Amino acid sequence: MKELRIGVVSFEHMHAQSYTQELVKYAEVTLVGIADENEKRGREMAATFKTNYYQGYESLLEQQLDGVVICTNNRDHAKVSIAAAKKGIHILVEKPFATTIADAHAMLEAAREANVQIMNAFPMRFNPNVIAAKKKIDAGLIGQVLTITSINHGKIPGGWFIDPALSGGGAVMDHTVHLGDLIRWFTGSEIKSVFCESGELLHHKGIDDTGLVMIELDNGVSATIDCSWAHHTNYPIWAQVDMQIIGTKGVIELKAFAQVLHLDDQTNQRFEDIGWNETGDEGLIKEFVQVCATGRTPLVTGLDGLRALEIALASYESSRTNEVVSLA
Repeated sequence: MKELRIGVVSFEHMHAQSYTQELVKYAEVTLVGIADENEKRGREMAATFKTNYYQGYESLLEQQLDGVVICTNNRDHAKVSIAAAKKGIHILVEKPFATTIADAHAMLEAAREANVQIMNAFPMRFNPNVIAAKKKIDAGLIGQVLTITSINHGKIPGGWFIDPALSGGGAVMDHTVHLGDLIRWFTGSEIKSVFCESGELLHHKGIDDTGLVMIELDNGVSATIDCSWAHHTNYPIWAQVDMQIIGTKGVIELKAFAQVLHLDDQTNQRFEDIGWNETGDEGLIKEFVQVCATGRTPLVTGLDGLRALEIALASYESSRTNEVVSLA
């Protein structure tokens, strides 16, 4: 395979480190550089990954890249993605795809005009347990899917995540998109309507930290998403993605992060579950590398990102109005 020149824009998002660790495993990938407005963080990461540091993303995009991974705050996904598309660079952008529908459409249009691929970072599509569930559903082992209940809980991240101007929203924005995407993928159907109740109930940081989203799909399936930043500091796991998929012939109980070692360190007050199976980041980056090499349509597209964003934004509208919001 030819050399692939890939860059990373920003380590603002915690997933940037995991994605970059996966990128550098590929012999054909040259990590051209890391751009980060935070000079201290950017230089530290560039030194860690033995690459060049650029303070401005524009300078990195000038380096004849084949692909770029964008892990800025949510608000800046659009401007960096559009700039990358105009340079003819394939794009992997962290979720949520954008913070507004207008920005999302502008990103898709820029990629179309430049004939480049744009992926949204939905690593759960590549999680081995999620893939196993998808195969069982597609094989008809549980019959026709009737309803899906789902949970995505985690710890409150802090920083720009709790600044609505930069994040676009709190726990509902952060966690609804993952499960909304899986619900669409499992059912092969689009979202018809959304009802949501959300609130600032736990941390009192001026942003939503809990939410319950109720969904009706075009094919009649109903689904729920229980999303929150409810895990306290000493809770043993960061992320929790659990789903119950009920069909006419059976039920799938899915735990995306079930393969763990339990660490209970009383001396250092460290309590956590350490995963030993693939998380999904591995498959996500493998897919992006292949997209950069071939230019083919990715398994998770920018349109998938837009559809998941529509669910999150409809959830906020529903929570504000206390009404069902139609996406038809």
